[in-house]
Amino acid sequence: MLLTPKDIGALVEHTVWQRGKVLDVSPPYAIIHFTSLADSPQGPERKLREDTPQISRSKVQSDPDLDGVGTGLSKPKKAKAKAKAKALVHHLDEAITWFEKTYPGKFADEKFVDADLRNKRAAHDVFIANFGETRGDKLIGSGKHAEIADVIDALFRATNIPSTFEVKAVHKGLKKNEDAGTHVLQAVLGFVEKANTSTFAHLFEAVAQLPADGGKVLTWPNVTLLPFLANPKKFMALKPTNTELMAARMNFDLRYSTTPNWPTYEATLRMSNFLLERLAQLGAKDMIDVQAFMWVTRDLT
Repeated sequence: MLLTPKDIGALVEHTVWQRGKVLDVSPPYAIIHFTSLADSPQGPERKLREDTPQISRSKVQSDPDLDGVGTGLSKPKKAKAKAKAKALVHHLDEAITWFEKTYPGKFADEKFVDADLRNKRAAHDVFIANFGETRGDKLIGSGKHAEIADVIDALFRATNIPSTFEVKAVHKGLKKNEDAGTHVLQAVLGFVEKANTSTFAHLFEAVAQLPADGGKVLTWPNVTLLPFLANPKKFMALKPTNTELMAARMNFDLRYSTTPNWPTYEATLRMSNFLLERLAQLGAKDMIDVQAFMWVTRDLT
């Protein structure tokens, strides 16, 4: 869907943030108010590109939670925003304190391991067993498209990182095109070997070309999950709401955009490494631990 000024006031659906209202369109960007982000530290409004693939027109054009939301650009309140950001710096300390009280064994606590770590580490093991070392390249070279697709499909179902809608989108894409998974794996292996703007662009394109309905396939979790499972010492799975919340807690600028891009991902990796250093004294050893910490602390206010 390409948003235009005529769409101001219209209700739209986002594949992750669900229903929203278009407040302003000034090409190439649109401002959209999402009800699901009402409690986000950055507020409910997001600035997206006018052609963001995750956006579609809602089948309903009236919603009690959105009908009263006015259109037009909000006037910035710099002083208040600055004060809010300053206060959020201390929220990381509070999250760590909560984590230590909730999980006395810290990152080795069995309750924590069972709740969020075990499945992700198992998925990492599956990736390595099937695609690690030269195994992935050999499968690609042998044209084992169905085998590759089956493993990728299983990996997307193995964790709570992609949403149900995102998992279904990938599943459909893998089934509709015989070698779609092979192109994705090839791009993932190239990116893991040398992460930069060019290899991220190849990864983006490979995921974007999955023949899924709508734009549900081209999301941050879908683009970043496999590198994360391939090498969790180096790569992070970017789940937008959790990652944005942690960035606010750390007063860290992600240069966030809903469309997957290298500058935002590179910033996310830097932030994640800072967080890993902070959590290392509690036993965190890689990005699986960091991502799990983001997840279990997501509902703290």
